[in-house]
Amino acid sequence: MKKNLYLTLILLSFQAHSQIGIGTDTPVATLDVREIDPATPTAEAGIAIPQVSVLPSSGNRSGQIIFLTSNNTYCFYAGSDWKPMYAQVYNFGDVKHGFQTGDHNGWVLLDGRAKSSLTVNQQAAATALGIGTNLPNLADKSIVGVSDTKTLNTIGGSSSVTIDQNQLPNVTLTTSTNGDHTHNTGADGSALLTSVLGISLGSVVRPTSESRSTTSSGSHSHTTSSINGGVAQQSVTVQNPYLAINGFIYLGL
Repeated sequence: MKKNLYLTLILLSFQAHSQIGIGTDTPVATLDVREIDPATPTAEAGIAIPQVSVLPSSGNRSGQIIFLTSNNTYCFYAGSDWKPMYAQVYNFGDVKHGFQTGDHNGWVLLDGRAKSSLTVNQQAAATALGIGTNLPNLADKSIVGVSDTKTLNTIGGSSSVTIDQNQLPNVTLTTSTNGDHTHNTGADGSALLTSVLGISLGSVVRPTSESRSTTSSGSHSHTTSSINGGVAQQSVTVQNPYLAINGFIYLGL
């Protein structure tokens, strides 16, 4: 009977006043809750926000507040989605770097995992941003601005470079012209003798070990058209000095 009377008085109070006070006779807001004696606080003091383990998916209204027990976060409904109360300044798709090693407070690690591993709300946010089956993987990658040759949310480039022979400097190497020198040439094994007094002397076979030398008079130079002799090409690793930290995208809870 006492409880029913108390409830009736509360209902009458709601009807009679546009402002409701709990612990005060002079409310200054639609609902004004105050500690009766701040000097002696009790366990019953304050407002107990509804606690849920999963974010409500329907029947929500803008400004609604809940306490999400799965990650100990106060959340409010922003009209179309739930946002952590400490992160309302962030928007879906914001990107940051940090020393954190995993998801936190709506920020999702860009590690290439399947989008299906995220929460339902995060999957919807990722899809709206144009993210496909997997999250981008930022490991060993730097970030560049979007341009005519680089479209949004695409991966490119390489960690190494291969230089072909036709990409080497177009130079000509010249030997020193300093001093006289001779060149030996091997015998071809036979020689045609010329005629003497009009009589053909035919051909004779010379020893294959025989060699001849050019004259040593006069200095001269030699040129080459190749600077690497056609050796096999190898990749060149390109790595600027770096600080390794993780990348995150904000997808909400």
